[in-house]
Amino acid sequence: MRRPGVTAGFLAAGVVLALLPIARLPAFYESFLYLVFFWIALATSWNILSGYSGYFSFGHGAFFGAGVYTTATLATWYGVPFLWTLPAAGLVAALLGVGIAAIVFRVRRLRGELFALLTLAVTFIFSTIALNTKIDGGPGVFLSAVPIPPIFGSPTATLYTLGLSIALLAVWAAYAVYGSRWGMGLFAIHDDEDVAEVMGVPTYRYKLIAFGLSCFIAGLAGGVQAMFVTYVTVAETFSVVIAVDVVLMSILGGTRYWFGPAIGAVIVTVLTHALAGGESAVLNRALIGAILILVIVFLPEGVAGRVVRRRPRPAAPRRRTEARDPGHAGRVP
Repeated sequence: MRRPGVTAGFLAAGVVLALLPIARLPAFYESFLYLVFFWIALATSWNILSGYSGYFSFGHGAFFGAGVYTTATLATWYGVPFLWTLPAAGLVAALLGVGIAAIVFRVRRLRGELFALLTLAVTFIFSTIALNTKIDGGPGVFLSAVPIPPIFGSPTATLYTLGLSIALLAVWAAYAVYGSRWGMGLFAIHDDEDVAEVMGVPTYRYKLIAFGLSCFIAGLAGGVQAMFVTYVTVAETFSVVIAVDVVLMSILGGTRYWFGPAIGAVIVTVLTHALAGGESAVLNRALIGAILILVIVFLPEGVAGRVVRRRPRPAAPRRRTEARDPGHAGRVP
């Protein structure tokens, strides 16, 4: 059920954050907030499929990378204006995701760890193709000469605004799916896919659309990120660390809640940058890993579950079956 207060909160937060560049903050703060929005978009988009339906994917970085290289290729090779490359980045990532999912979701045994390993393999395939073709070719792609249209007076503010827009899109999409019949179907798949199919849930279609939406948002985020870093390489773009960080943020925040991944993304991003300098940088990953362990042990529903202080969405109803003794069949009383 959608709540009017949530919609009002979205609008208020969006307006306040969108007007923040007017305050002429130092570029450092705009860049830092952009990174927070970037990780919110990636983690939340991952959760729309993997958190809701239980199909854990370790290949989200592949579709993010597809968006990165779509923008890089169109902007540098064909001179397409940067903003015009973003819809293409999202569409390319979505089409690749839907094309792969259309085949994978037809194979019923590709669930659980097999699905996770398959999506991880997709990342390696995409990176190999980019590295051995003109898409990258080995030395990477420079985008420093691609102009960024100034919004609020500076390119940094433009990237900030785009990052905020994609983050709001991702969180709003997660919220809309969460309260819809589609969302109920995804959670039913998470609880027991076979039972969901028996109850009439179109599991194949629901998973396919969720995967496409997840990849589309990841592709948009990738397109903006290409211009943020100004130099993209296969090693950095298709790094497994991206997929691991996205999963970590979602689990930390709470995969059963639409706002959980956003909370996890903020926590991990702040901790990462707070511990990035000096001798503490060595302890960065260890500390975040320790926090994740504590959350799994003491907050199995994530930080969001603790904030809400209630159980998540009820499990899908199951058919009633009588408990029977396996050896009862054929036994004479």
